[in-house]
Amino acid sequence: MNNNENDHRPAGLLLDVYRAHRLGDCTNGGISAAADTLLLVGVLDERRARTGRITSLPSGCTPHGARSHVGGREQISPTVAVRIRRHAFIEGSYAALVGVEWNADRRRYELTEAGRVVMFGGNYAGTSDSRLGELSERYLGHRSMILPIRDRTEG
Repeated sequence: MNNNENDHRPAGLLLDVYRAHRLGDCTNGGISAAADTLLLVGVLDERRARTGRITSLPSGCTPHGARSHVGGREQISPTVAVRIRRHAFIEGSYAALVGVEWNADRRRYELTEAGRVVMFGGNYAGTSDSRLGELSERYLGHRSMILPIRDRTEG
C-alpha cells in the first residue's frame, strides 16, 4: 500500500482514535473498533446536497499508506472523510468521521457504507495538528480538534 507511480490517492492527516476501553466495542465491528489511528483523506460536504463527492485535503499531509507506529506495532490506518451535514431541527451544521475506500476505477474515495445508515459508535478521533482545527473552522465556523466517528451499523 505504499505510494507508487500507479497509485494516485490523495494524502491524508493522521488522527488518533479515542475510546472508553471499559465499555468494550460499542461500534459493532466498525472501523475504529480495532484501529488506533485513522487517516483523514477528504471532506464530504452534504449541507446543500448529497452528492457523494469527497473533496481531497490540501497538499502537505501524510502520504497515503504511511505506516504509523502505535503501541510498539506497525499498522496502516483505515481511511475516513469528514462528513458535514445540517442539523435537522436547529440552525447550524455538524461534522463526523465516516469510513471511505479508494475506488481504483473511478480514481477517488467513496463511502464504505454507501446507502447504509451509520451512527455514532462511541469513539472519537483527533489530533493536535492545527490543520484539523483549520478544516473545522472553514466548514463549521469553529475550531474542533476532535470529531465523533460514525462507524456503527446495525444488521
